[in-house]
Amino acid sequence: MLSRLKRLMEAVLDKVFGGRLPLDPNAITLLSLVLSATVVAAALLGLPPLSAALLLLLSALLDALDGYVARRTGKVTRFGAFLDSTVDRASDALHTYALLLYGVLGFQAAYALLASELLVSYTRARAESLGVNLSGVGLMERGERVLAKAAALASRTVDPTAARAIAYALLALTAATVLQRVVAVARGLRAEARLKAAGVGSTRER
Repeated sequence: MLSRLKRLMEAVLDKVFGGRLPLDPNAITLLSLVLSATVVAAALLGLPPLSAALLLLLSALLDALDGYVARRTGKVTRFGAFLDSTVDRASDALHTYALLLYGVLGFQAAYALLASELLVSYTRARAESLGVNLSGVGLMERGERVLAKAAALASRTVDPTAARAIAYALLALTAATVLQRVVAVARGLRAEARLKAAGVGSTRER
C-alpha cells in the first residue's frame, strides 16, 4: 500500500515540477533528520503528542522526497544512499525515544523496539551482501513503522491505552519481521545451494 502511495506522490510531483527540481537530495536527507530531532524536542518541551506526530510525518515525507529528487536530477550517488540509510537509522532511534518520553512505551519496551528496528535494517543489508533480496519481505518495513509511531503519538492524548496498544503491536510485528527475514534468507541460501549443486552435478555428467 505504501509503495503505491509513494508512486502516486511521485507522479503528482512529476506533473507539478517536471524534471526541474533545484534541490540537493543530501540536504533534504539532513533536513529530515533535523525534523526527526524536533520530534524529541517536542516531547522535552511538553508539546502535545499530536504535534510530535505531525513533525514525524513531515520528516518521513522529506525522507521519501530525497530519493525522488536524486533520481529526477541525476544526482544518485553511493554516498547519498549511504547517508540516507544512516539518517534513517538515526531517525528511527529518535522517533522511538519520543515514544518513551511521551510515556507510550516503557524503557524496556522502547529498547526492544529499537533493537528490533535495527535488526530489520541489518538483516536486509546483510542479506543483500549475500546476494539475497529482501525488498518487500516483512510485515513492518520502515514506512509502516513510521505510520504506526505517528498513530500511537496522535492517539496518546485522546486514549493512552489505545496509544500503548498500537505501540506494542508495532513492537510485536517488528520482531516478527526480523524472524520473517531470517527465514527468507535461510530459504534463499538453501535454494541457491541446491542450484549450485545441480549445476555441479550436470557438469560432471557431461
